[in-house]
Amino acid sequence: MQTETEIIHYIAKTPHLKAFFDSTPLHVSEIGDGNLNFIFRISDESGTSLILKYAPPYLRLLGKDFPLPQNRICVEMHTLTYFKSIAPSLIPTLYHCDEEAFCFAMEDLVGYKLLQIAQFDQFIPLSLYAKLGTFLATLYTKAPRKHDESYYENTLLKRISEEYIFIFPYVENHPALVIPPYVQPMRKSALFLENMAHLLTLFQTEKECLIHGDLHTGSVMIKHENLAIIDAEFSLWGPLGFDIGTLLAHIIFGEIYNSFENKPLQFQPIVRALWKAFEKNIGIVPEHILKHSVGFCGAELSRRLVVPAKAKPLEAIVSHEAKIKAYAVCEKLSIELIETFLHVKTLEAFITTVEKHVCIKTH
Repeated sequence: MQTETEIIHYIAKTPHLKAFFDSTPLHVSEIGDGNLNFIFRISDESGTSLILKYAPPYLRLLGKDFPLPQNRICVEMHTLTYFKSIAPSLIPTLYHCDEEAFCFAMEDLVGYKLLQIAQFDQFIPLSLYAKLGTFLATLYTKAPRKHDESYYENTLLKRISEEYIFIFPYVENHPALVIPPYVQPMRKSALFLENMAHLLTLFQTEKECLIHGDLHTGSVMIKHENLAIIDAEFSLWGPLGFDIGTLLAHIIFGEIYNSFENKPLQFQPIVRALWKAFEKNIGIVPEHILKHSVGFCGAELSRRLVVPAKAKPLEAIVSHEAKIKAYAVCEKLSIELIETFLHVKTLEAFITTVEKHVCIKTH
């Protein structure tokens, strides 16, 4: 279901989707640039619209030569439904879920922008980061009832995360990697590789709560003071620090971009707003959550330098020379975070480490 004709036919034979629209003809446009699935906006002449997300039988980023089971999207439907039940104001409304056709229809977030894009050209209210902190705390305190393992996680997608985050980036000349000319990977120490293996074990075995699994600035949409979390196909039972660390890494990518494009940095207030809301809603934060968050942050910073799905803020740096320096800054920071995460005791220590590398005065 990838052509306009196929989509219009699908809506015509689905009564409550057909009834959603006020008039015909319908207009279909592909709007997604994600790695896994196709995303379409369907609208009528009156401006009524919805979003249809479809999982093809392959990985969208790499094409038909990389087959992928379509039932991955069923996991996303289940997880978004659960997230909607515990954080209703932060999750778009799902209008229709069709596990046989491997698609679902959801609210069109008109006027929203990806946080990843918005951070390039506007000040992001700290209240939005506080909402993300509250959401993360809610994941920890409100676990869903148990289902079969496949209900909330896809085995193949979990393996993709394991391979592309913890394994492939550290195999020399691995064919899955894409290393651009402005990246010169450093040789990793034995301690780095040992700690990365420890993070992989945590990811594989720690069933702390149901997490988003891909929570970054490209899976968060904002509009003024409103926030919406999307793209939950990588959800799994895992350590909460994985979600926190991934989000922190992408905040850092944005700050590195700001640093090299001579824009204001606001890393401290962002992280403090997020963590303060997290603490407020969780009570006393277990020490391991901070340690895990720092380690997984380092892992996400490191792997995005060499995997096909690059960090968009780093890629957006205009000057080739600046891009070389930015990637080097990112790698050095990632190495320090991974080598030291087991000894981090305070948020302040993490902030100090990040600012030591990212602050423009040190470039």
